[in-house]
Amino acid sequence: MSENGRKTSLDPRSLDILDAIVRLNIETGRAVSSGLVERFMQRQVSSATIRSVMKNLERDGFLDQPHTSAGRLPTDAGFRAFVDRLLAGWSLQRHETPLSLRRMADQGLMSGVGTHDRFKALARLLSRLTDNISIIVGPTIESLRAVRVEFYPRSLRRVLMVVVLDNAEVRTGLVDLPEDTPASVVEEAARLLSDRVRGRTVGELRKGVLDRVDLVGTPVTRCASNLARSGRELFTDSGDVEIEFEGVGNILEEPEFHDPEPLKALIRFMESPHHIRDALGRLDSVSPKGFRVWIGRENPVGELRKFSLLTGRFDLDGRPGLLAVLGPRRMSYQRAFHGMEILRRVIVETQGPVAS
Repeated sequence: MSENGRKTSLDPRSLDILDAIVRLNIETGRAVSSGLVERFMQRQVSSATIRSVMKNLERDGFLDQPHTSAGRLPTDAGFRAFVDRLLAGWSLQRHETPLSLRRMADQGLMSGVGTHDRFKALARLLSRLTDNISIIVGPTIESLRAVRVEFYPRSLRRVLMVVVLDNAEVRTGLVDLPEDTPASVVEEAARLLSDRVRGRTVGELRKGVLDRVDLVGTPVTRCASNLARSGRELFTDSGDVEIEFEGVGNILEEPEFHDPEPLKALIRFMESPHHIRDALGRLDSVSPKGFRVWIGRENPVGELRKFSLLTGRFDLDGRPGLLAVLGPRRMSYQRAFHGMEILRRVIVETQGPVAS
């Protein structure tokens, strides 16, 4: 997992008290009093010391007091210090998966995570594991490779072009031929083009790498170039990525959503699959390895600045996809980390190797 790089100068006692405040806020959803912190820490620290430390944490921007005589709430900086502390020890904790989550993952495996609806099943499992909104962005069609290309005559001037991709997807389309093109030329051009297309990615085909099949202009190469140009239209559709999300209902009852603004922001973000894909792609480009945690105003995606978001990669048959967990800033980060780790393991077991 990657860290956001924020460094704090908090002493161990301040970190322990901040840790207690964040955990209590996550559990209760309410502002935290010094008395509650004292009981949580089993009276190992005096109430006077706790009040003094809380005052200093508020002064330094880690806590906020909603109103006089109220307890304190963690700020973005407070949650960040808590998360960075978790991440610092995660290399050891990552293997201490709670038994309840392991059982949940095993049930998910038995209920068909490896089926053709794998993204929906994976999103459902991740939502259950983290108790938040899960988002699975499958590998884009750009990275798929052509396994073979076949042509079937339909008339003197039209052929059916069939492209089989390495995920078993099949794209078909009718291609118009110049008038009076001999059948033998079409057959030879189809063979030439099939040889050149095999192993090419959809991204390469979209960019027209086969438009000029050969530098030597012959009836066969001209026909093959015509077929290649027409074949590009098989990949111009915009539905080129599979996105699944689950668990919106998990967070709607949380206190944060008593205010309509977070709900409106969530709806704006979730209503467009293309917006989800583009936003997560932007975040992934900033942190291409491991997991990343975006808390509140750290997030460059405007609609998500009232939330926390975890992002990470996975590989499916050698092609990259994205995982994300979206929830309130006071989400259970440790559970979310475990959920992301478990899902990556599930993908390894059902779909092939996972990226490092």
